[in-house]
This record gives sequence, C-alpha cells and structure tokens, in this order.
Amino acid sequence: MNISEKTINNYTIVSLQGILNASSAPKLKTYIAGMPDEQSLVIDLENVEFLDSSGLGALVGIARKKKTSSAIMKLARMNERVKKVFEITQAYTLFDIYDDVSAAAEA
Repeated sequence: MNISEKTINNYTIVSLQGILNASSAPKLKTYIAGMPDEQSLVIDLENVEFLDSSGLGALVGIARKKKTSSAIMKLARMNERVKKVFEITQAYTLFDIYDDVSAAAEA
C-alpha cells in the first residue's frame, strides 16, 4: 500500500493506494501515529483496491484515537468495493463520509 499526504484547510489529507488488509493496516497505523494526535484527517479511499476487516479495524482505531484527542477524522471518495464493505458491516454509521476530499476538508 502506498500512502501520500497533503494539507487542505488545516486537514491532513491521507491518500491510500492499494490493498488495506491485515498485512498493510499496521503500515497505515504507524504512518498516522507519526502525526500529532490533535491533527485532523481526511482519509482518501478512492484508490483502495480491497479492504478487509483488519483494514476497517485500523480505520476505526484511528478514528477513536483522533476523537480522544479532540481531532476529527473523515473519509472521502470511497469507491464501490470499499463502500460495499462499509454497507455490509454498517460501519458507515461510525464515520463522516464525503464524495469529495475538498468538501470533507471544508465541512
């Protein structure tokens, strides 16, 4: 999995590319752990080819950590494969999800 970032309106936009599963979830957690706890995030999921329960668990864990630090985590640009996992597990109820990265950073 490749991870890149940029900043929009005081949000760090973390773009993921590849597979978010048991083998790559620790990489994402380590990457996010290197940021200040109070830094708000938008995670761009457009280029995530596959997401399993470990990847979903990593996202939930990051969101919980951000919430305890009074930061915000949003998800953006979910493709159909990822969206299906969120629908099946009803995880969409746990996140603010946006169709556009800029809209997420401005909301």
